[in-house]
Amino acid sequence: MLNKLDNIGKMSGAELQNLLLEFQTRQFELELQNQELRTVLGCENIFFEKFPISFLMLDRKGNVQRINNIAVNLLGCVKQDILGATLSNCIHPSDKVPYEHYLEKLAATPTTIALNLKLNRQDGTIFNVECHGYTSITDDKEMSMCLLLNDITERDQREKKLSDRVKQLEDKIRKKADHLTESNAALNKTVNELNYSRHQLLEREAKLNSILNASIEGIVVIDKAGTIVSINAAVENIFGYVAQELIGYSVNQLMPIITRKKQDSYLQKYLRIFIPQAIGQIREVEGLRKDGSLVPLDLTIAEFPLDGIQYYSGIVRDVSARKRQEQQEKEHLEKLAHVTRLGLMGEMASGIAHEVNQPLSAVVNYTQVCLRFLQNENPDLVKISEVLYKANQQALKAGQIIHSMREFVKPRKIHRSTVDINDLIYDAIGIFEADFKQHLVAMRFELTKNLPNVFIDQVQIEQVILNLIRNSIDALKDLPHFTQRHLSVETSLSDLNYIVVRVKDNGPGLTEIQQEKILTPFFTTKASGMGMGLSISRSLVEAHHGTLHFNSKEDKGTTFYFTLPTETPANGRIKA
Repeated sequence: MLNKLDNIGKMSGAELQNLLLEFQTRQFELELQNQELRTVLGCENIFFEKFPISFLMLDRKGNVQRINNIAVNLLGCVKQDILGATLSNCIHPSDKVPYEHYLEKLAATPTTIALNLKLNRQDGTIFNVECHGYTSITDDKEMSMCLLLNDITERDQREKKLSDRVKQLEDKIRKKADHLTESNAALNKTVNELNYSRHQLLEREAKLNSILNASIEGIVVIDKAGTIVSINAAVENIFGYVAQELIGYSVNQLMPIITRKKQDSYLQKYLRIFIPQAIGQIREVEGLRKDGSLVPLDLTIAEFPLDGIQYYSGIVRDVSARKRQEQQEKEHLEKLAHVTRLGLMGEMASGIAHEVNQPLSAVVNYTQVCLRFLQNENPDLVKISEVLYKANQQALKAGQIIHSMREFVKPRKIHRSTVDINDLIYDAIGIFEADFKQHLVAMRFELTKNLPNVFIDQVQIEQVILNLIRNSIDALKDLPHFTQRHLSVETSLSDLNYIVVRVKDNGPGLTEIQQEKILTPFFTTKASGMGMGLSISRSLVEAHHGTLHFNSKEDKGTTFYFTLPTETPANGRIKA
């Protein structure tokens, strides 16, 4: 008991109640030991009745010998009915066997034994008691069993409620733990997925960086202020800078000085106006290398948002090699065109001689008239002046023809300018007037008025027109003598804003075999032709971003037509 007192601070409420009952039992034993003294004094019955808990005394057979009023009230019975009887009628059927074993054990054990029982009152209610029993020896040397009953119904109910509450809490805790376990598992799964996604993103970023750095095109990313955010390795190779010298600095650093001066206004204009129009187009620009030299570039610009911020990526390609190749090809094409112009002049020699001969003959005639006027005694100076003026005009006409021929055949550099295609056709046709008369060719013009200008090398496109007309004349002159010979030149504007020039004749046309090979170099339908005219004409047209085609039916005639972009094409490469 002293050990229990040492640990009293750690005891539960039920343990403290049991300890209190044990104290009361010990107290009662002490009181019984003084029973004889109390008997002498005549106080025994008073003590028994006033004992604060239910108390019964049983004989060896379990019959009730004495019972105090508190026990009578607890059992809900009449005191006279219970005296001399057993408690079996008050014991709940489920506890009768344990009660009998308890009495047997109590009779054989001198120590205090406790047992919890369910009891029935006469009114039918069931209640729980905690029974503490011990044995004692009466004056006549008979053994009696003393039972102390403590109603623990409310305590059991409280403990049951507490147990139910604890169970509910345990269920909640278990459910919460299960939920937390599931949440933790889901969280771990999410973390694993995020880690996997992060790993995938890192791998994808590494692959993308590898691809970007392996690209031959430079990629420059800038923000809305024009500050460079990132570049790839190709940018370093194109401009000669390392990444640290560009990232965080203005994109002005890569622009020529002239462009750099107007960058601020240009960038704002680009953001407001140019981006919607420039998607999918290539701009030809110049960049500034670190060493100060300029590099020709093809530039494509795209816009993309990232974390709510707009960025612009410029993809640049160094086209220095392409520009050199294009220049070489143009020079080579011009050399070939010069050769074909010489050949074309040879084919038109008789017509040219006739064109030059006419003004020269007129000059001779006019000078002879002047000489006759001068032989008179009183020459008419007014008439002489008029005749000399006409002779001068014919001489200028002959000089203009020779000048045009010289300009047409001499080696030259490519020079493009804005030209009215109809005026160019009229100028080119003039040289064929003698051929039209000689071969009885009826010439017809169907030129659309007010066409947009074209930006071309005038001599090269004139050569294309002359070559197509020369071919039509050669086809028409082989027709039977009395056959009508018609040649027409037409111009129009296509739906794609391209100028279309058509040269149409009613000659013998081309066979299927000839149609397959007519644009092939060195193929010709002429007895003395080189087979280079149409091939070079097509190359000249394509060099101007146009195309050359034909339609032909045997014995029905042939139409050759070519297209040229207008001065401001709707599609194609844009120069900055």
